[in-house]
Amino acid sequence: MEKEILEDAADIERIAMDKLKNKWGHLYTFVYPQRPFPTNYENDLNNIKIGLYEGAKWKAERIYTEEDLLGAFEAGMMFIGEDKGSFKEWFEQFKKK
Repeated sequence: MEKEILEDAADIERIAMDKLKNKWGHLYTFVYPQRPFPTNYENDLNNIKIGLYEGAKWKAERIYTEEDLLGAFEAGMMFIGEDKGSFKEWFEQFKKK
């Protein structure tokens, strides 16, 4: 688990550095910039990493479980007054693959 966290943090930093290439191109010769970074670059890097973390957190909070969807499906079928359709077929048709 700890190794995965470290790998995820390294990926986030690499993605953030990729996003800063246009603004800080002079620091990118043939490799990513190396520490110690200039203060303003470090600030920009940290701001982008925070944005990436917050965006991932926001996206994760929006994800519905299959159980949540089943409840919504059944409520919708009751609302429109139809017999229960096949949730499994509906779920398979519309789930992201």
